[in-house]
Amino acid sequence: MSTFIGIILGMFGISVMQLILAIAMPFIVTEIGGDYLYGWVFSSYMLASLLTIPIFSKLADLYGKKKFYLLGMGIFAIGTLYGGLAPIMEHLIVARVIQGLGAGMMVPISIALISDLFPAEKRGAMIGGLSFIQLLANILSPILGSVITKQLGWHWIFYITLVMIVVAMLLVARAKQTAQVSQSIRWSEIDLIGGLVFGVFCALTVSFSNAVSGQSKLGISGVLLLVGAITTAIILVWNERRHKAPIIKVAFFKTRILRRSIISSLVAGGIMYGLVTILPLCGDVLKQQGFNIDESKLLMLFMLGITFGLLIASRLVTKLNATFPKVLWGASVLSAGLMYYAISVSNLLMFYIVTGVLGLFLGGIMATLLINSQNAVNSEDRTVLSGLVQLGRYLGAAIGVTILTGILPEISQISGVAQFLGAFGLLVGMYILGLVNELI
Repeated sequence: MSTFIGIILGMFGISVMQLILAIAMPFIVTEIGGDYLYGWVFSSYMLASLLTIPIFSKLADLYGKKKFYLLGMGIFAIGTLYGGLAPIMEHLIVARVIQGLGAGMMVPISIALISDLFPAEKRGAMIGGLSFIQLLANILSPILGSVITKQLGWHWIFYITLVMIVVAMLLVARAKQTAQVSQSIRWSEIDLIGGLVFGVFCALTVSFSNAVSGQSKLGISGVLLLVGAITTAIILVWNERRHKAPIIKVAFFKTRILRRSIISSLVAGGIMYGLVTILPLCGDVLKQQGFNIDESKLLMLFMLGITFGLLIASRLVTKLNATFPKVLWGASVLSAGLMYYAISVSNLLMFYIVTGVLGLFLGGIMATLLINSQNAVNSEDRTVLSGLVQLGRYLGAAIGVTILTGILPEISQISGVAQFLGAFGLLVGMYILGLVNELI
């Protein structure tokens, strides 16, 4: 049981880190500068996680889950300590890269470790505990972020997380090996080339998004990055088609419901983490203009909406017909339009309400696409599909955060909420893309 508590504590530490940091970022850039790198604090973490999720899931099966889980926690702890000591933004981004590498190793192994710990009849309830921890993190993180940042200082976000991670490491380390190491997996079965090429593709794609959003046009650097991304995508598809155990199963894209789910996960990831990044910043600007607003409560409304959306849709999705995702995306497009209108006329009450509603719809979309896709494949493909949906969400998050923050002026130059209109207008476009994906 101590091992299970350690896993839960470690996952909680990772989950709250991202959301708490979103609340703290306006304070951080004021203190250490580097506001032109605002979005990379989040995108770098996602990109680093994308590199380690697919490869180390296989390596953990080959050499032992516990070893790689502890290695991932150790790497995450180093990045967390470095983040707390970061004197400038560049150092903070390096710390986030280190955190991302560790988290990418830990997260997929956590479920497998819990599966090893408990018999089949208890396994579902225990894995459900991870979902509860994520929901708890969604609710508590905005409040914790505000309290810690204002009362103790943003550095303590990292130090408190570090304590949780170290305690979790000790609890997991003292446990005996939960399962025998598999001897049936060979190096040839690990898609190392696919993982490397996928990482390069993600980095080029996010860099292209940053170049285009920052310059507001397609310059020479943007063209070169686009050509590089297309080239690596072609190489990736070629490699994945010939590999026995690819990190991306190309055949999934031939099935309409799976193709829709994967693309929806990419769009939903961009929307979710994009809003997580810009909502606290927008709230901070509104407060400076004299509005009675708490940026932590604004983000909490969005995360509460996602939480309830996940819970409600998870229970109802099997009872609803195939048009339900289309209804959710359509309602989201209208709500995003209302959010754009609310911020354009500085209608604070409407802005609050629509933020929660958008979270509710987004949580419903995320639950629906995951459940529908899982029901559409055989048991042996569900793990691979879950990993692909997660990779899509992380890649979408990295792209979405980069684009949405890239079209904003430098943080020090933002003087009014009107300067957020471009970001919220793009958000409407992302929702429209999600709806089009469901319709075709």
